[in-house]
Amino acid sequence: MKRLFFILSFILLTCRSLALPHDKDDYILVVHSINFSEVWTQGIYEAINNTFAKENMSVVGEELSIPAMKDTTDVNEKVGILRKKYTVPPKVIVCIGDPSWLVCRSLFEKEWKGVPTIICHSQELIPTKIEYLLGRDLQTIQHMALTEDQVKGYNVTRLIQPLFVKETIETIKKLQPELNKIVFIRDNRYISLYTEQELSKTMQADFPELKLKVLSTPDLSTENLLDSLSLYGKETGIIYYSWFVFKQTQENHYLIDNVQKMTNSFSQPPVYLLADLNIETGNFAGGHYISENDFSKSVISTIRLILGGTEARDISTHIGGEPHTHLNYQHLFNHGIEPSRFPLNAIYYQQPPTFFQKYKIHIFSAFAIICLLATIAVLRFRLYFQKLKQEEERREKEKAEEANRLKSAFLANMSHEIRTPLNAIVGFSNLIAHSESPEDTIEFCNIIETNNELLLQLVNDILDLSKIEADQLEFTFSNIDVSTLFITLAQTFKSRPKEGVTLEYSIPERPCYIYSEKTRLTQVITNFLTNACKFTFEGCIKMGYEETGNGLRFYVSDTGKGITRENVPHVFERFAKFDNFIQGTGLGLSICQTIVKRLNGEIGVESKEGKGSTFWFTIPCEVHHENIVISGSAQ
Repeated sequence: MKRLFFILSFILLTCRSLALPHDKDDYILVVHSINFSEVWTQGIYEAINNTFAKENMSVVGEELSIPAMKDTTDVNEKVGILRKKYTVPPKVIVCIGDPSWLVCRSLFEKEWKGVPTIICHSQELIPTKIEYLLGRDLQTIQHMALTEDQVKGYNVTRLIQPLFVKETIETIKKLQPELNKIVFIRDNRYISLYTEQELSKTMQADFPELKLKVLSTPDLSTENLLDSLSLYGKETGIIYYSWFVFKQTQENHYLIDNVQKMTNSFSQPPVYLLADLNIETGNFAGGHYISENDFSKSVISTIRLILGGTEARDISTHIGGEPHTHLNYQHLFNHGIEPSRFPLNAIYYQQPPTFFQKYKIHIFSAFAIICLLATIAVLRFRLYFQKLKQEEERREKEKAEEANRLKSAFLANMSHEIRTPLNAIVGFSNLIAHSESPEDTIEFCNIIETNNELLLQLVNDILDLSKIEADQLEFTFSNIDVSTLFITLAQTFKSRPKEGVTLEYSIPERPCYIYSEKTRLTQVITNFLTNACKFTFEGCIKMGYEETGNGLRFYVSDTGKGITRENVPHVFERFAKFDNFIQGTGLGLSICQTIVKRLNGEIGVESKEGKGSTFWFTIPCEVHHENIVISGSAQ
């Protein structure tokens, strides 16, 4: 009864939709070891059929169902069916899997002798006898031989699809860093056992820290398989290869037909692959392999070579495409894998659309509108350019007028600033000549001296400003004892503060020596002290310096009238004067800012109205605590 059922199943499987046209001998025969229900085998067959059907070349598919064969009697019966069915030899034979060629070997020695043959998905080793194939004996090394040696003497070429086990496990480890176990799902077919053997060898050689667990049929039913998968967590990497179960078993046929989809549903971690099983559906995470599309292109190109006159034996064994890492974005994401772990060099499926893909209609619409506006702009370009030119001429005229006005204002301001101290000097000089009181004479002399200093400072500021405008401000660097400089300035300004105001200075315990421009540093600190003396009517004035990370920070603080918040940003502008009753040109702080910038430093002010101000600046320099000679090159 079983034998009758077996014969009937063979007859049904071989009656494919595309029958052999006996009146033609131009056809391609595709022989599969099992059947064409699997994604990658069906894809190859459809690619061959769709390509050569357009060229009036028939393509016939033949399923051998080798897993259903019990012994050589079944093999001989199947070979007899093929011998009667294909009396006219095909132009090309494509064997999907080494077992299909091994089963049909007797046909290649007689009826199909010399017919060019392509063995797809060929492995390195093959059983030497059909009995070893049916017995699935892969462990006895004497029963295995190199496939290359076995096909010698036949008109055969081999198309290899290697198992990229190492690359796939490395990808799993990137996605699941906590990985400590690999679970391999397979059926009891020859190719599945061979794949398990390759997986085990690779793990022992490259991943000895990982454990291997095999879930296989018939050891487990499909229901047991799904129950087992639900027990594994993120520390387990699950690799699915194949789950082929005969429908005549007592298992649930719905589970058998939907085992791939159910595997995805029951497994907590992602389910990876060693071969292309159409990961676009989302049932699998993917892996590192040659895609079915690329492999099909290699098969078709090899067939074309043969049809073009090249003998199959003259085509060297080659790999059927370029391997890549193929991953399903949604499958990984739904199984809890963070996108930050996704490899950058992988090919992704079901990936969320990019910004451009999501809004490309809007972008194209905006681009069209922009092009339209650009066209209008080009048409109006001449008019716009004319207006622009007129506007530029108007601005140049206004700029010239503004420069002339500023020049006039500067001369008027300077005339006033110069005339004020000169009037005082001339006037009080005349009074001294007619003064009879010694006290009045002393007071008049002090006033004359004060205005002399003011006039001298005004002339110096104007000279410095002109040098700055001409970019001729001179800097002469030398060794400076900073503490001695501050002590000298403190003694010089000791009598300058107003009555009731004290002058204090703070310097580090250890003196600091730097290589810088002494005259300009003195000029900046002197300006700070002069302003502090002008605007401080009670309290104290503090001056000092301190070390910073890359140089020195100098400061002068006072308890004077301070500066309003709205005026603080304008302190270092030219002619900035916020109290017209205090003498000064408003140029000093602007010159100080230029000097500090030339020394690659920073300058600033912190002030509160009514409480006082702190003017500071920093200069980057190398600080020494001993008086040593520092050269410019050393600095």
